[in-house]
Amino acid sequence: MDIKPLPYDATALERFDREGPFVWLWEPAAIECVLGAGTPANDIDLALCAASGVPVYRRKGGGGAVVLGPGDLIITAAYDATRKTFASQWINPIAEAIVRAVQRLGIAGAHVRGLGDVAIGERKILGSSLYANRKVALFQGSLLVDPDLSLIPIYLPHPSKEPDYRRGRDHLNFVTSLVEQGYDGDMEWLKRTLAEELTQV
Repeated sequence: MDIKPLPYDATALERFDREGPFVWLWEPAAIECVLGAGTPANDIDLALCAASGVPVYRRKGGGGAVVLGPGDLIITAAYDATRKTFASQWINPIAEAIVRAVQRLGIAGAHVRGLGDVAIGERKILGSSLYANRKVALFQGSLLVDPDLSLIPIYLPHPSKEPDYRRGRDHLNFVTSLVEQGYDGDMEWLKRTLAEELTQV
């Protein structure tokens, strides 16, 4: 199956060149699968994606394979890379801003786990990725607001690498969504709250 570069990478980098730092929050209209820069292709069921017409992309940033679709909120945030010396200095502070936004929604127990994950208790609600060069630090995260979580094990085998806190759990025992945790699903309020926190990183 043909794995193409993630088109949102180029869109975001071109926007940064035009406008400078920005926060872009958007919802996928259809199912797609995305690999991290160094993620093995077999972390996605490529044969099933091809048979189902689900596109597969590879992003510039790291992180694992993800299924994106309706009910996810994609967080793309670009920052001036010259403000911090190392790329690793970006990802957890950005994740901490997302934690603050989630807490403002009235959901307790959100915290940063691993490298740039956000979890509620021990269950993940956001995975993240970072690409950085000398000009831009480009963060991308997928926040599980109210997606069909059952699609994850359909398209993704158990990952080849996992954070320690996952402890071998299968996908559906590892992830949760904001709606499962009591949020009412209001995307506009969520977007405003995230934008306020992310612009202060």
